[in-house]
Amino acid sequence: MTAKLPSLDQIDPTETWQPWRPSSSDPWGRKWAAHLYRRAAFGPSRAELLEAERLGFERTLDLLMQGRLQGEEQREATLTDIGRVAAADNDEQLRAWWVYCMLNSGHPVREKLTLFWHNHFATSIVKVQNAPLMFRQNCLLRRHALGKFGPFLQAVSKDGAMLVWLDSNSNVKGKPNENYARELMELFSLGVSNYTEKDIREGARAFTGWHTDGEGYRFKADSHDYGPKTILGQTGAWDGGDVVRIALTQPAAARFLIRKLYQFLVSENATPPDSLLEPLCERFRKSNYDIAVLVRTMLASRHFYSHHAFRQRIKSPVEFVLGAVQTVYRRYGEKEADYRPLPTEPMVGWLNAMGQTLFAPPNVKGWRGGRAWLNTSTVLARNNFAAALSMGSLWTSQSPAPGEPVTTVETAQESPLPKAFDPARVLQEERVNRPEEVARELLDLYVPGGARADASAKLTAFLSDGKPVGAGLESRVREAAHAIMSMAEYQLA
Repeated sequence: MTAKLPSLDQIDPTETWQPWRPSSSDPWGRKWAAHLYRRAAFGPSRAELLEAERLGFERTLDLLMQGRLQGEEQREATLTDIGRVAAADNDEQLRAWWVYCMLNSGHPVREKLTLFWHNHFATSIVKVQNAPLMFRQNCLLRRHALGKFGPFLQAVSKDGAMLVWLDSNSNVKGKPNENYARELMELFSLGVSNYTEKDIREGARAFTGWHTDGEGYRFKADSHDYGPKTILGQTGAWDGGDVVRIALTQPAAARFLIRKLYQFLVSENATPPDSLLEPLCERFRKSNYDIAVLVRTMLASRHFYSHHAFRQRIKSPVEFVLGAVQTVYRRYGEKEADYRPLPTEPMVGWLNAMGQTLFAPPNVKGWRGGRAWLNTSTVLARNNFAAALSMGSLWTSQSPAPGEPVTTVETAQESPLPKAFDPARVLQEERVNRPEEVARELLDLYVPGGARADASAKLTAFLSDGKPVGAGLESRVREAAHAIMSMAEYQLA
């Protein structure tokens, strides 16, 4: 992650966004398949890695972008389930439901982009105080996550939770509240320095009367300022919809959005020059801000399959937790003897402890990301989560409550551990038992693409110590899985 890379100024902007083609010197395999799954989804399971190797690059990308055939059915089922949760107005149930969607919707790219937009349009239940409103906003983000950004921004501007979050009911003729107009320009579409304070004031007038009745959008005509406004150089009797439209005619809009998606999908370690992003910006504008086209172009590019992108992001808590669960948990069929359902509630407390409480970003700018994810408390939480997951106690012990300090967890586990939750399953799945073979398979599964040079030797020595066999070797494998999930490489997306 800290290795010196060539300056992005030296890269040909046209060539770098051309489609990548695997070659004999840089083949498609677990390294790039796992890289794609970490960025476009939440990390791969063993079955998905094997499937990706079999399908090849293009078909794997197609599968991720389109979702699985049963994906829509599964998504509708999960959305139906939320009726109970929303009615209960329970924050933690709402979070557990979204984690379930991320793991089971059948369309992880859509869920990953829903998470991105949740941070982009950062809205917190701490102020909104209404789980049904937050649920409906989450559904809106999911519905537009891979659509056209113009209609998306128009819909967000009338979203009930957003209207509460940014105090839109106090935005009235003669006394405009500037909150939404400011965030629309600064955080949602243009970025700092691409508008003036006058644009904010005039934009706020255009949004007067855009109110909520506590359930959804309600236009209050007698609170709207129907007079002429000049916004970003254009004059007319504009309303809020016009502000959105005018903002997206600005050249800065495409650059602002693509720069944020670059940090989310490609790298947070380097600031790309405008010249590198311009080919993407031009296509984005010509496509009428088609998010799916943009995302696919980025995920298919030569730049994405290069050292400029590989392990150039720190996993967010959601990526860390869900990715680890994907690797450890096996989805047996419901009629198989080893089938165990995957509870999502235990994961929610751990996400909170690691600093990412879903539906509650810290402020209007969202989570900072990057190195801000890692501090003494959150690294301890990651280590303890990895211990609980690898030993199986995650599913039997209580996860940290919101705000509860994280302490070292007890890793003892009753035997036998169900195969669905057991990382020692690798012994049977890969048919290995020699320490060096086990170490190789574990590293290939948990950190495809390689780890630091001494990792394999240290793992082999640990697995060899005392020459364990049977249950003793299985226990040692679980400890090795915990060790790998605590490695620096594992923290990187």
